[in-house]
Amino acid sequence: MKLPDILHFHESNAQFVSLSACLGDLTLSSAFQPIFSISHRRAIGYEALLRARDPLGNEVQPLSILDGPIEPGRWSNLERGVQWLHASNFVQMANAGDQLFLNVRPDGFIVSEAYRQLVENSMRRLQLAPDQVVLEVLEMPNGDLQQLVDGVASFRQLGFLIALDDFGAGHSNIDRVWQLQPDIVKLDRRVIERAAQNPRWARQLPRLVSLLHETGALVLVEGVETQHEALLAIEADSDFVQGFYFARPAQSGADEASNRATMDSLWQMFRARVEENVRRESVLLATYTAAMQKAAERFEAGVDLAQTCEEFLQLEGAERCFLLNAQGEQNGADLTATRGCVSPSDLLRAGVDASGACWERRPYFRNAIAQPGKIQVTRPYLSINAIHLCVTFSIAVLVMEALWVLCADINWQHVVDRCRTDNAARWDS
Repeated sequence: MKLPDILHFHESNAQFVSLSACLGDLTLSSAFQPIFSISHRRAIGYEALLRARDPLGNEVQPLSILDGPIEPGRWSNLERGVQWLHASNFVQMANAGDQLFLNVRPDGFIVSEAYRQLVENSMRRLQLAPDQVVLEVLEMPNGDLQQLVDGVASFRQLGFLIALDDFGAGHSNIDRVWQLQPDIVKLDRRVIERAAQNPRWARQLPRLVSLLHETGALVLVEGVETQHEALLAIEADSDFVQGFYFARPAQSGADEASNRATMDSLWQMFRARVEENVRRESVLLATYTAAMQKAAERFEAGVDLAQTCEEFLQLEGAERCFLLNAQGEQNGADLTATRGCVSPSDLLRAGVDASGACWERRPYFRNAIAQPGKIQVTRPYLSINAIHLCVTFSIAVLVMEALWVLCADINWQHVVDRCRTDNAARWDS
């Protein structure tokens, strides 16, 4: 396997001799950006990136080479040659067990059996096991998807790992995940960037990571450039991170001591944030939990539902109370607060009678039934009753030998915003 022109060696630094290549009057070389395992707190692999310089030593954008016009039949040779260049440099630079991440165009997977054999032989020559190589594929809009699926499967049979690149941008979507069944999904830089800028995106990021985990893929957040983005990636339960915040591309390996210090610092901040969030939520929820406990005691004592819920519904941010039978079916209409915030979305639902609705699927019902007598509190979620985040309190109680689940909703966003306003006012004073 060769580049279209000629390969030659040169002394890159004092640590190892790196391979470069000529393409016309350009000199091509490799740079490697570390990919870090959050749990292991160290680099577990490197993405190989192309670097190019003209005869005067000026940098040339790799995309101008890779996306530039190529003579018919020459593209495959160019891409394969670049991959050979990266693999050759990687084995000189990396530690045992490190993974090499190689970018591959979709048509690079659609090859003959003879070429796959050539790849296998080439890996053997370099003493690089296929399972050390992660092939990153960016699905293109105009390709033959079934051929791509078959090609990916054939390389996986050889032992290569597969990553779907730039998920969340362009044509890399959940449908591609289901069809290609990648080992790793790389979230596009824009995903973490938006999460850092928008609290709503930040709340959705853990759910996105969880969904991808359920497909059988590990999740890599790429393009991490700030401490805030790094913490969001950790909080979302992603597996790997990559970006300038951790390390820039270089010809040498990662600085293990420096990177370990960075990861340890992030873990300390993560633990502190978790503890603070637990403390803050406990403070925010304490009043509602106490009111819910009192309501449950009143209901068990035979007090009617309206009087049972009266005190809870007078609390700031309280929205509704409702009663479910042991099958999760709602008994009667919602009891709603007469004060508080009402959004246009609430008004759209004001005429909907929830009596007889079945909430058996909801965690607040299932958890309450599983632990009678104990108050359950959901995570903030989007309720069908209102297009904003709410938290539901629930408790299963036995009344007249029948099991009932008493439930109450609060407008979580309103409660959090009010808390921030109160804290700011106290700080200003």
